[in-house]
Amino acid sequence: MAWLKKKREKAVINFIDIDKDLMSIRESVELSGKSDDPIEYDPTNDIKDLEGKGYVLVKNNFNGDGNQPSYTEDTKVYLISFKHDVRPVNPDHPLTKIPSEEYDHPITFTVTFEGTPTKVKKNIQTAHLFRTLTADKVTSQRIENGKYDSDWQLDRQKFDDVKVPVLPGVHADQKIVVGPKVEKKDIEVSVTYHLNGYLIPVDENGDEIPNVGPYQFATDENDPTKIAPNQIVPDIEGYTHAQEVISPQSPDKDISIIYKTIPKEDTTYISDTENIDLSQADSSTYSTSGNGDLKENDVQEAIMGIRGQVDEKEMERRIDEQMAIVNFIDLDDDGKQITSSGPLYGLPGESINDLYNTDVPMTALKEAGFEVVFNNFDGNGQVQTFNQNHLVTQIFTVGLRHINLKEKNESSNSLQAFSQQQGEVLKKLENYQPTGNSKDLETITAVAKDTIEVLNKFLEKNQTVEDTKNSKLEDK
Repeated sequence: MAWLKKKREKAVINFIDIDKDLMSIRESVELSGKSDDPIEYDPTNDIKDLEGKGYVLVKNNFNGDGNQPSYTEDTKVYLISFKHDVRPVNPDHPLTKIPSEEYDHPITFTVTFEGTPTKVKKNIQTAHLFRTLTADKVTSQRIENGKYDSDWQLDRQKFDDVKVPVLPGVHADQKIVVGPKVEKKDIEVSVTYHLNGYLIPVDENGDEIPNVGPYQFATDENDPTKIAPNQIVPDIEGYTHAQEVISPQSPDKDISIIYKTIPKEDTTYISDTENIDLSQADSSTYSTSGNGDLKENDVQEAIMGIRGQVDEKEMERRIDEQMAIVNFIDLDDDGKQITSSGPLYGLPGESINDLYNTDVPMTALKEAGFEVVFNNFDGNGQVQTFNQNHLVTQIFTVGLRHINLKEKNESSNSLQAFSQQQGEVLKKLENYQPTGNSKDLETITAVAKDTIEVLNKFLEKNQTVEDTKNSKLEDK
């Protein structure tokens, strides 16, 4: 019977999904061989491939018991069954097919700042209300009441406190915004700023002194809700006052300070050897004739007025230091001072720019409707140092005018020319070294006359411009 050959038999291996009604999840493996011969097939790689796609092996009926099956006389079908694996879904383990709002809900605490001189960025804090869901690894679909499902939780219980910033010229209605308890809703708190009050100079009759002030109170650098204590009461030429400092209690209230006129007979003559700072001279220092021109016979009075601006005690105390000041003036209001840097002290050769720059006040003034015409302190990157002449305060001027987009005429050029002329006069005084003889007063007087001449030319030119403007208006 050796001539008889064994018949070839068949074997089939199916991979099925028990979570999908025993649906086949990949192509069946069909094999053939002689009866009783072992079936040469290893499903290990196929099983690993399906597990990588999110399936979990349930039962291997082919060789799961460790024995290798053989071909039989009839076709044998072997089943390898799988179910779906699951995975957690939360903020740390997101899943594209499940919207994030189903497991992650952000809650914000926002502090806004109103009434500020410049824009202040909102303070925004975020908490999260979150939970964990269960998703099918194979389909990426959510499984209700799944293995990993959890209740909603908060990632923090309280928001941080917010320190209210100190801003110039205004005070806030609160110092600290206390961080609230985190709840299931957004929270917004608004901090409101109000303008600081002013010091208003008045005369003995209670009337406001013209062309001076008012002077706005500074905010306490340690408390945005308060006015800084012990603020210096400013001096006004030709007047005296009893209060040296003031500590306003109500940040938004104006306070009137009485200034008494200094009688002319109380004026003391200044000798030619006393410290005189002519660089502080402006049109308000001098009296004028009916046509607005400065009178040459007022030179001595001008010198007396300038001398009154110098604090002798302060100069003695700072004998080794030089003093500088940066003034901001309104060119549309006869050069009226808008604000200033206040006294800046340093030794000869030291940088003034390290002590002060115009960026902050310039920003506030632009917001208030001014534009810069000239800046002889740090405009165009200028660097200033204290000079060697302690007798003269270094004065730097920033000239501004009211913004008018319809008018950009040549007046700005004249102002720049005026600034240059004024600087040349001041250089004469800075280079002047007193000798102690009687000719010193003559020298100072000559410099004062130069200053008067420059001012007169400026006044004449400005008057011509104003007359032209008025004529145009009348023609219309």
